[in-house]
Amino acid sequence: MKKISTLGILLLMLFAFISCESISQTIDYSDDEPFIIEMKSDTLKILQLTDLHLTYGIDFNDRQTFKNIKTMVESDDFDLVVFTGDLTMSPSGPRLFLQLIHFMETLKTPWTFVFGNHETDFHPHSQYVNRIPQTEFLYFKVGPDLELGGVGNFRIQMNYQGNPFQMLYFMDSHAERKVYTEEEGIYDYLKPSQVMWYETHVQTDTVNSLLFIHMPLRQYMNPTNITGRKEEAVYPQGMDTGMFDKMLEHGRTKAVFVGHDHLNDFSFDRDEILLAYGLISGYNAYGSFDRGGRIIEVSVQGIIHTYVKSHKEVSS
Repeated sequence: MKKISTLGILLLMLFAFISCESISQTIDYSDDEPFIIEMKSDTLKILQLTDLHLTYGIDFNDRQTFKNIKTMVESDDFDLVVFTGDLTMSPSGPRLFLQLIHFMETLKTPWTFVFGNHETDFHPHSQYVNRIPQTEFLYFKVGPDLELGGVGNFRIQMNYQGNPFQMLYFMDSHAERKVYTEEEGIYDYLKPSQVMWYETHVQTDTVNSLLFIHMPLRQYMNPTNITGRKEEAVYPQGMDTGMFDKMLEHGRTKAVFVGHDHLNDFSFDRDEILLAYGLISGYNAYGSFDRGGRIIEVSVQGIIHTYVKSHKEVSS
């Protein structure tokens, strides 16, 4: 983790002070109906961006992050852009979150996000969700009130010519824990209520699905026959509460996409389910990889084609 200069600390304190207008500390849970997005063609195209770690909003690194986002989004006609967590890591997080919303709306492409483990380093989730203005292109719901379920468990149904094509699941994988064992690690995990929520819906799905979360499931550990780079350990969720088993049982969810570990962008198959990392997208985050994103394509035959691309490859 790079050190922050004294000037940087002062700027963060200033921005945090500016951002401290009174905002409700409570969260209003939403309905549980899926969004519906009509696809542009018979191939679903999703851009996954991850771990922006917006810190100041005006510094060189954050400006490069916004440039990367724009380059990647405009590189193809995507049906959806998905940010898989750690949008910010800053005392000014809510202000930067709002800055990101305004920026994404200028790109005029449907987009959504899940929270990571760093947005709430300095502010509760309420400081984020209660800032969301009226938007045209953002598809996000707080979701139903699940026991310890966090914020942002929702679905998007992708349609083609008015018919269901693919269901997308988005879930909150939470943050760090205060009490944990060395074997489990510090990170939290999907709660049983979330797994039950997933099962309630997936068992009635008529189409296959993809899952987007921030922190990898424990099934990402000890991967075999990987495609891509594995240059750091897998730091997974602290417990396995049965999410992967439910995916196997119902047979509908064919792939999981995560962020979190910046020096991993690999993918591999486990029990015929694709487990994939995104490519780090933010310049204020650790990691030496060229920033970019992961392209996800699902054909009308249900075949998933996915690969990472850096902004340099896209713009060359």
